[in-house]
Amino acid sequence: MTDQPAATLLPRVALIGCGRWGRNIARVLARLGVLEVIVDPAGDAVRPFADELGVSVTDDIAAVFADGVDAVAVAVPAVDHARVVRMALDTGKHVFVEKPLALTVEDADALAGLARDRGRTLMIGHLLQYHPAFRQLRRMVEEGAIGELRHIVSNRLNPGAIRTEENALWSMAPHDFSMVLSLTGREPDQVEALAARVVQPGIPDHYSVLLRFGGGVTAQVNVSWLSPFKEHKLVVLGTAGALVFEDTAAERERKLVLYRDYVDGTGAAPRFVKSAGEPVDFPAEEPLEAEMRCFLACVAGEDVTRTGPEEAIPVLRLLRRADEAAGA
Repeated sequence: MTDQPAATLLPRVALIGCGRWGRNIARVLARLGVLEVIVDPAGDAVRPFADELGVSVTDDIAAVFADGVDAVAVAVPAVDHARVVRMALDTGKHVFVEKPLALTVEDADALAGLARDRGRTLMIGHLLQYHPAFRQLRRMVEEGAIGELRHIVSNRLNPGAIRTEENALWSMAPHDFSMVLSLTGREPDQVEALAARVVQPGIPDHYSVLLRFGGGVTAQVNVSWLSPFKEHKLVVLGTAGALVFEDTAAERERKLVLYRDYVDGTGAAPRFVKSAGEPVDFPAEEPLEAEMRCFLACVAGEDVTRTGPEEAIPVLRLLRRADEAAGA
């Protein structure tokens, strides 16, 4: 048997949509040696970037689907996700799509069924499921490092990332809902939400969402693009301590910290006993590269994704429930 160079085994991937986040995906796919072409309606404007990566660029999406690429990464506006993903699956491509999978549960269910029927990967960009710090946090929670899970708080505050085609919940909360559902292992029994409209009357800029799960577990998710500061912080409280994942922490050793705080109930009144936070080590792995490597492994036939439709559709249902609870 003749050995073939590894490069011949790599899939050919097209990136559809080359906006701000699409460019990050393009850089990683190019670094991994699989990016073939960038598809964007502003092809001429994208061309210098494509030249920098050494790939072609076009505004003809149909031609790319007919060209024989193996897989596509979709980073178009959310309103176009369902349409573009359906086109890709219909032409036999494996698909990675940025969150959310679709804007309705009905569309998401239909896309999941189409991917099953075609025998193709459908992977959704819930990036933090591939962040080594969150993966370590989840392992520690499962192993009982903080006792029994009781409460989760997730803040995603980004000053200035204002959208006109979607509200702050749909733009930002999928990551937080994905992490919360991953930690609790179930969808909430009750959803309450408050939405604040500041800039555009019809598009809420801030959401506070309260989730109640069975067994007395609760969670709160706060998202805003009008915060005066940037904060991406997940706090997981248990009966024997807390874990804090702060992705925006300046120092790596503060990104994941274990607190062994506890309440002393032996006296006349309960007393909170504070402990020094213990930095928790985690692999030095870029989340986006880990996510793209997982997608390429799925294209190669491995069943390794953590963010297929079975993970993404509950997130979509929760987005809808929170919007309805807020009256948005």
